[in-house]
Parts: sequence; structure tokens; C-alpha cells
Amino acid sequence: MICSALDGGGAARIISNITTHLPREWKVDILLNTDQNIQFPYRGRIISLKVPESKSRTSFAYQGRVFVRRMRALRKLKKQNRYAACISYMDSANVANLLTGNQYCEVILNIVNNMSAKQSNEPLYRWLINPMIRLLYNRADKIIALSEEVKEDMIQNFGLHRSKLYASYCSIDLNDIEAKIAQDISDEKENWFVKDKTVVTAGRLEKQKGQWHLIRAFSEVIRQIPDAKLVIFGTGGLQDYFEKLILDYKMQNHVLLYGFNNNLDYYIAKSAVFAFPSLYEGFGTALQEALACDVPCIATDYISGAREQLAPSYKGEIKGRLNAEYGIIVERCSEKMYDASYPLDDSERELAAAMVELLQSEELRRTYAQKAKERSRIYDIEAICKRWVEIIEA
Repeated sequence: MICSALDGGGAARIISNITTHLPREWKVDILLNTDQNIQFPYRGRIISLKVPESKSRTSFAYQGRVFVRRMRALRKLKKQNRYAACISYMDSANVANLLTGNQYCEVILNIVNNMSAKQSNEPLYRWLINPMIRLLYNRADKIIALSEEVKEDMIQNFGLHRSKLYASYCSIDLNDIEAKIAQDISDEKENWFVKDKTVVTAGRLEKQKGQWHLIRAFSEVIRQIPDAKLVIFGTGGLQDYFEKLILDYKMQNHVLLYGFNNNLDYYIAKSAVFAFPSLYEGFGTALQEALACDVPCIATDYISGAREQLAPSYKGEIKGRLNAEYGIIVERCSEKMYDASYPLDDSERELAAAMVELLQSEELRRTYAQKAKERSRIYDIEAICKRWVEIIEA
């Protein structure tokens, strides 16, 4: 398996869940950029490219160093070990996996984002990565998409062969989540988590995740519920912007940028609501895990995943707000990175209204918490790993 790191994010979580639950007789090597700061459990042998971490993994200098070392390592490893399959995660790793060929093993790619949405939001994808997908990806033996929506996007918009594509959700370990929730943890930030007052979210502090919309919307929430709190888990390049927003709104006592924490499920379960303001995803693994934490969930109608998780029978784009079967979905956010002087836009007002509605109704929270738990069972790791084995062995 090839990935940048095991220090956070959806791809790392997938590798963690899959390697720890594959058949015990399977031997696994995991090729990482660096073996430093591993946060997720895994089974197998770590092979490190020994590329020091950079402030930005998307910088050309960093990606260039990684790509050269990864190509050299993969050529050698594939020839020496004659793996049954070489499985890569994320775009740079996918390209290296393809270019080093399938002479000695099957090449299996993972697509964990909606690439059409990436193309619309990030010039690097528009001009470099997505053209490479169209040019190269049909050379793979198999391609695993993180959701049915992502699978269809790759067929309709990138010309990938349907016969090579499989959809498999990211798995969640329900037993592990329950064990984490049952822990007895105390820290100096414990008072931020109030079962009927705290909204929590998780994800990298990057544009894709849209957390500034949540911060802006929360200014309206505390106007109506003065003791409400918002906790944002994650690290990333937008932290300075978020800190300024919080300061400008004078919400230092209401909004906490927590950073990374490996006991996220414990803190979600101690909160009233999980809110997920993403702009686009492959599926939304943080939302999946939150469903299993017995809390009601709010998501924006982000590209690929919100409806598939919370409103599986609903067709069409959501405008305004929908109290769906398994959670509340509000219309997709605008992506405009306003400062605190700009009034809330329509999507932010809907996001605020959804949070207020849940915070003010214990009965509605209880109903959606039960529904969320029910929905999470289809993502249980045992069923998903069985699907992975079927795909690898097909």
C-alpha cells in the first residue's frame, strides 16, 4: 500500500482500517513518505522514503522529491517482492503506481475525492492531475472509488472503463469507536464539551473542508444561544484566517481550534451536534465516523457523499435545508472566503438555522442520534473488508 503518511486524513484511516482487518495470513508492506508522526494503528511493515515533512505537502518542491524517491522505491519493491497487488492512495501515489507498471503485480488505484470538483476548485488538478487521469488511469488493473457518486464521475467525466471500477465505502470500526467513547479522558479543554451546547467538526483546515462557513454561521448561533460552543478539530494552512475570523467576531470564548486529536470519537460523543461544512469530498469519512458516535449530524450538500449518507433516497440538489432520513442537509456553501464584515450568505444562514434547531430540541437530537447510529452499521469494517478482499482477488 502506498500513501503519503499515517498521521491523519481519510486515506490514512482507510489504510489503518483495512490493514488491521485483512486476513491474518496476508503480508502487507506500507510505503510512506516518512515514518514520523504515525497516528493510526496499522498491521504490516512500514517502508519509509525518508522525505522530511514540509509545511505544505502540495508544494512542487516537496512533491517532486517524493515522486522521484517513490518511483525508485516502487520499481525495486515490485520486482523484488512480486506482490499480489500494489494499492495506492491519492493522486501522486496513483501516478507513481501506474508508471512503475504491472509487470510484477496488479496495479490498484484508489480515488478518494470527486475529481471534477477538485478540477473546479484547484488549478493544479485542472491543468496537470486530471489530464493525467484521463491519459493514464485506464492502464490500471482495478480502480476503487470511495462512493458510487465518485465512480460515476470517473466514468462520465474522465472516460474510465466501467469494467475496471469498483465502489467501496471507507470502513469504520464500530467496536473500536465504542471503546474510544467509553474511555475516561480528562484534559484542560474538557469544559468545551457540553452535551446540549457543543457543536463539533473535524477535518484539515483547508479550503475543501469549508470550516470558515461554519465559524461565520456560528456568529448567528451564539446570538440566539449565547452559551453555545463550537470546537474544530484539525490542522492546516487556513488556521491564521480562522483565528482572525474568531477574533473579529469576538468569539474566543465560543470557538476553539483544537488541533489534531486521536480520540476524536470520544469528544464527538460528548457533544450535541456534529456539523460537516465541506465543499467536496470523495465521501466524507469524518461524517461516517460521527454517525457512529450517537450524535445528530448536519452536512452541507457537498459534492459526493452527503446525500448518499444522510438522504439515500433523495434525488437532486438540495436548496435551503432538508431534514433528511439520517440527518440534516443544508445547501452547498458558496466557497467565498469573506471576513467578518460581510453579512452571512444564504447557505451560512441555513447552516446556522440547522444548528439552532438541533441545539434547541432535545427530542430532535435524540431522534437523529438514533438514526445516525442505525445508518453507521452499513459501514462496519467487517463488511467493507470482505468487499476489499473480493475486489483484490477478482
